[in-house]
Amino acid sequence: MSTVSQALIEASMREAEELPLLLEQAFAPAQPGAEALRLLASLGVVRLRPARALLLNDGDGASALWLLSRGVVSIGHHDAQGLWRPSRSVHAGDWIDNESAWIGGRYLQTALAETEICAYEFPLAGVEAVLHVHPQLARALLASVTQRARRVAGDAHDLLAKSVLARCAGWLIEELRSQAPTSAIVLRQQKRAIAAQLGTSPETFSRTLRQLREMHVIEMNRNLINVRDAQALRRLNAGQLMS
Repeated sequence: MSTVSQALIEASMREAEELPLLLEQAFAPAQPGAEALRLLASLGVVRLRPARALLLNDGDGASALWLLSRGVVSIGHHDAQGLWRPSRSVHAGDWIDNESAWIGGRYLQTALAETEICAYEFPLAGVEAVLHVHPQLARALLASVTQRARRVAGDAHDLLAKSVLARCAGWLIEELRSQAPTSAIVLRQQKRAIAAQLGTSPETFSRTLRQLREMHVIEMNRNLINVRDAQALRRLNAGQLMS
């Protein structure tokens, strides 16, 4: 059975004291207040998983909210043949699932660790108790759920309306945001998983990266992508061809 590294265990112990700050970043730009964040953080139960391990299973009972502290989680489902079909990725500092526990008590999708991860589980009963005392936290939760719904709707629109090049540029922009402040992007997922999220094949995804390299927008070195021209990525994502 796979286990997590000692480095992750030690990092999770250090980061426990910084959980209120992590929650503040996850709720931004909403501001639930320091006391609400402190109380919510006190409920957090750390969960460590090795790479490729299951964290949440579609259809299982949902009784908690989940926040990712370290690593990358892939959200999706297994098809009838048992093949993994990812729909999006979650990076450190983002909610893995903060809505399923409120609607029907079942997880809506499966969450799989792409890398070894550290996540926090917030039992719903405790969260509800904090909401009664700090109603501004409810507004912050609602805002975060709404923001993700908008992103999902935007992703669905992009699959229908944008070229693979534009979608790839948008994905790189999002990766830059999640791995800021550096301009280098570390590919922590397998290319087939990234390609599936972009609605294309691994071969087409690789060709698109080579195209961006030939356009001098990015540089590549194995699993490291260095963005040379972020403005060009934004133009490509908007459907503007480079001269």
